[in-house]
Amino acid sequence: MKLGAAGLVLCLGLAGCGDGTPFNGETDTTDDGAGDTAPGSVYLNTDNQNLTANSITYDADKDELTINNIPFDDPNNTYVRIKDTAFSNGFAAYQSDPAPDSNEFRYFAVFRRSDSGLSQAGATQSNAYIEFGFGGAGAQRVSGNTAVPATGIYSYSGEYAAVRVVRTTDDNDNPVAELYYVTGGMEMTADFGDFDEVGAVGGVVRNRTLYDTAGQPLGALDGIVSFANSEIDRTTGTIKSGTAVEVTGGTQTLNDGYQGGEIGATGNWSGVFAGPGAEEIAGIVFVEGAGMREVGSVVVTCKTAPECTD
Repeated sequence: MKLGAAGLVLCLGLAGCGDGTPFNGETDTTDDGAGDTAPGSVYLNTDNQNLTANSITYDADKDELTINNIPFDDPNNTYVRIKDTAFSNGFAAYQSDPAPDSNEFRYFAVFRRSDSGLSQAGATQSNAYIEFGFGGAGAQRVSGNTAVPATGIYSYSGEYAAVRVVRTTDDNDNPVAELYYVTGGMEMTADFGDFDEVGAVGGVVRNRTLYDTAGQPLGALDGIVSFANSEIDRTTGTIKSGTAVEVTGGTQTLNDGYQGGEIGATGNWSGVFAGPGAEEIAGIVFVEGAGMREVGSVVVTCKTAPECTD
């Protein structure tokens, strides 16, 4: 685990699925104390020294998460489902459950396993710190084999959810950290043929809605989060870390790019492919700046899966 200060401060289409090199994508999501090191998993701990989570497992029978390598959350790293949330997509909200009079902090999380059960993604952070504090996000290929296509441009559509911490001050100029959930729609594209061998994958989050910690809606959130084009690691079927930015005040269309607006918070994103022909992408992202950090996750599906053809 890397320790640091507790708070540091695009263009989309559709084509037929090409042939690729298959590999066993099954991810061992158990944690032996070293975190999840399976080739079909990605975490933000290489992009931000305070986003330390290195394993996320899901118990469907109990509807609970286990998130490893985050300090002060729970002795068993357990996150329980928050009932009666009003999220407008397939993500669910969770929280660690501090014991009374303990030294534990309350962390909040979002998580979604894809409808196929082949991929999943989640994110977490807390407002218990003066600055942004610790947290993290992970995306995993849960099971099955994936063949990353050699050619073709695929369009993906799906869902986004995040935990957002806003740092401000109270009437006495004391620091305050407010926490919210965010949901949105996610559009992504993958060009498996260009750039040459490494491909290109990008996307954009739109139509974000803000929620309180009980999962009740507070209204629309301005702007988008743009995932700049990043490269494909064909050996592992993952998407390498790329730049992410929050942009407010403009408009985004799928084929004409972004018009107007102002770039604000910046960060990184990455992801994994899942499904026999890379029909799914599970991804993670953070953007940070101007007193705000948003840590999120996405699950998207090829728009005409499983065929992904014109």
